[in-house]
Amino acid sequence: MIDDIKEQFGKISTKYDEQRTKLIPCFFDFYYLPLNLMKTSNPSPRILDIGAGTGLFASIVLSKFPQAQVTLMDCTEKMLDIAKERFKDNTNITYVCQDMTNVDDALSTSYEGQFDFIISGLAIHHLTNNEKRYVYGKCYQWLKKGGLFINCDQIISPDPELEAKNVEIWFQKIRESGLEEEAIDMLKERLKLDKCATIPYQIDLLKQVGFTTRDFLFKYLVFCVFYAFK
Repeated sequence: MIDDIKEQFGKISTKYDEQRTKLIPCFFDFYYLPLNLMKTSNPSPRILDIGAGTGLFASIVLSKFPQAQVTLMDCTEKMLDIAKERFKDNTNITYVCQDMTNVDDALSTSYEGQFDFIISGLAIHHLTNNEKRYVYGKCYQWLKKGGLFINCDQIISPDPELEAKNVEIWFQKIRESGLEEEAIDMLKERLKLDKCATIPYQIDLLKQVGFTTRDFLFKYLVFCVFYAFK
């Protein structure tokens, strides 16, 4: 499975960013609303971005915290190569090519209680439910007390008919954006890798791993922003 993800996202690494606003009709609310939750007196917070890809979400967060110490974790080297080019003038960025579902013990121990914020954008929905729980658990461990986890991701409706309607409207919006059919076909291939979960299920997973304060901030069709405080 991890090899399939690397292959699919390696193929689109150079076009990933330019397609985002067309593939995500709610792009600005999806990525910018979470900034309202991110509050700290520390001018240089430590931030971990899991499934960071090209560093798109991290770049938006850096617009609010330009002095942040950011660690980008992703399993696809080609995506991280784009991030390295994006942040080539920023010495506060660390890159970790790592499968988030199987984190090295030494690395995990070094992260314990280290981060003010952990963010993720459109990555965790590729994981099985057990893998989601593992990753959520690691996020809880790695956050400082009072730290915030934000997951901007795809979800699935508990009702198959409603899910079909959400996807139908989503693809209608994508086509209205002018995205070429070849890119839409590639999206359909990537969707075969998805293992989306419902909102209630993921809220419960966050509770299971220790987050006592958790909710979702935003929902639009198949997109949702979850957040949880440690």
